[in-house]
Amino acid sequence: MKPTAVILEGNFLGLEMARELRDAGYGVAVVGHKKSDISIRAKNVRSYVLPLPQDDPSALLAGLIKIAREIPGEKVLTGASEGFRRWMSQNETELLKHYRMLSCPLDVLTAMFDKWNQLQMSVAADIAVPKSSILDENNKPARKIRYPVVIKPRFSQKTIGFRDNTGQKVIIAHNQQQLETACRKMTDLGFSPLLQELIPGLDFSQFLFGAAVKDGKPYAVCLAQKVKTDPRPYGSGVIIRTIYHQELYEAGCKLLADTGYSGICDIEFMRNWDTGEFQFIEFNPRYGLGQRVSQMAGAGLAEMAVKLATGELPGEMVIARPGYFWVYFDEWIKERVMPWRNRFVRQLLNKNNTATIFSPADSKPEIMHLANIARYKLRRIHGKIKTVFSFPLVVLSNLIETNIF
Repeated sequence: MKPTAVILEGNFLGLEMARELRDAGYGVAVVGHKKSDISIRAKNVRSYVLPLPQDDPSALLAGLIKIAREIPGEKVLTGASEGFRRWMSQNETELLKHYRMLSCPLDVLTAMFDKWNQLQMSVAADIAVPKSSILDENNKPARKIRYPVVIKPRFSQKTIGFRDNTGQKVIIAHNQQQLETACRKMTDLGFSPLLQELIPGLDFSQFLFGAAVKDGKPYAVCLAQKVKTDPRPYGSGVIIRTIYHQELYEAGCKLLADTGYSGICDIEFMRNWDTGEFQFIEFNPRYGLGQRVSQMAGAGLAEMAVKLATGELPGEMVIARPGYFWVYFDEWIKERVMPWRNRFVRQLLNKNNTATIFSPADSKPEIMHLANIARYKLRRIHGKIKTVFSFPLVVLSNLIETNIF
């Protein structure tokens, strides 16, 4: 009998992981931190609401122990985001009394959170990286780098918070004044800037090495290319296609080899237009947005992580087959509103090569997501003109929260 997967994360990462494991035949329980979290609304999953680690770690631990007693049989606990993963490593001794886990040593995980440290690891592994810098004690670049410059949060667990605050994954500076303004903005928001020379290329020059890993060894690998990003050209992948490229595969394996890392990872590379080489961008020590396509491509990363957590070590690595697509729900909605959007790419997609984007039978998470966006927009306009489109979504989400719908 398969174990029950207990997933810590209320956003799209938790939703994608929950659906992957549910569709693979596992019992799934999802823990969010508020009733409006979308992942707890997925069909055929147990749903719980507990505090975030930074808000009330004791209550979170007590709640998870209670959940473990409620759910019969073997249970695997997994965090879909950096914050939950770190908290699990900090509380490993107590959690292992109730759950199986694919544990990662806290010092290894902490090292992986620092993107500056990731770059040094890549250099040591003989993997090409863009020239990079952090700020010195005078808030000036410690190393001289050429414009244009990419500015992003140094610590990976801060990335989503930065994106929520600014609507951007990175900031691009083309001169010293723009660089100083961007760094000041970032530090004022509480983020430590990391600076990198811009690698020549566009959306489709960005590649992903996703894997389920134990002690630095990948057991399932999914290589993918970002066909389109949002915001363009240096945002998150909203259309992704699985590929296979030997150089990319070797770079990912080489980077992992001496890390001692365990868990799911999402490693980003960019192929330099000028040189043709893959250059390391960053290592995300978590389940990546779009990695659900790995299941359709024959190498489900979430399922492999559960197997590794239970002690199962496959004899051979599983590698995802190329040619499978994943489309982010927000991009899919935009295509419905603007039929001309992504017209060529859409001709390539069909039900046999594209991970399920939206199902009316499992639509509550997406309805809640749209309602959350509407709430956010309404808060931003502070009581100004309310659109006729947002009001019914908010009402519908309230019905979902109270389980009327």
